[in-house]
Amino acid sequence: MYILETPRLILRPPSRSDELLLHGLHSDPFVVNAVGDGVYPALEQSKAALLQFINHWQHNHFGLWMVFVKDEGEARKFAGYCGLMCSGPNLPEDPHNVELVYCFHLAAAGHGIAPEAGRATLRFAFERLTLEKVTAFIRPTNTRALSAAPKVGLCYVRDRICNNMMMQYFEVFPTTVVQTDELIVSAYTDPDVIPDQ
Repeated sequence: MYILETPRLILRPPSRSDELLLHGLHSDPFVVNAVGDGVYPALEQSKAALLQFINHWQHNHFGLWMVFVKDEGEARKFAGYCGLMCSGPNLPEDPHNVELVYCFHLAAAGHGIAPEAGRATLRFAFERLTLEKVTAFIRPTNTRALSAAPKVGLCYVRDRICNNMMMQYFEVFPTTVVQTDELIVSAYTDPDVIPDQ
């Protein structure tokens, strides 16, 4: 697993200790309305989502990163998550499709955090994983995500069904991605995992 660092952000893999961070994000009223259909999640749902994120990393060697904004000193503020996920059962005709997925607190809006995290993720996808293409599915009502898409190089292709709903489908390639200026990639060891003795 890897940590990504940009000039303003730290992206690290999820850990079991992130339950409350993730639940707080999924309970943000903006997130609830943009991707949660107006329904606030139970803590158990957030725990299940976190376990899914961790399992994805273990099975695929890539996944979603928890995104933190660097602050003065050692403080880091949690902004949301961004990363790569296999579509799996959400896209039965192409379960191995790799999507750019991101979700950020409303407080992160307007500061360029989502595009910066997205560009770092895509650079990792194309340089480290040597993927040929990354896709994204965005709800037509999620105007914030739609406005961020071109800032990382995502190009609208067509409307397409994903997870049993009509979404706007985007693609990005190594030749069309918006390059990030600076990216540091380093190995990550989950502090919640006790190594074998």
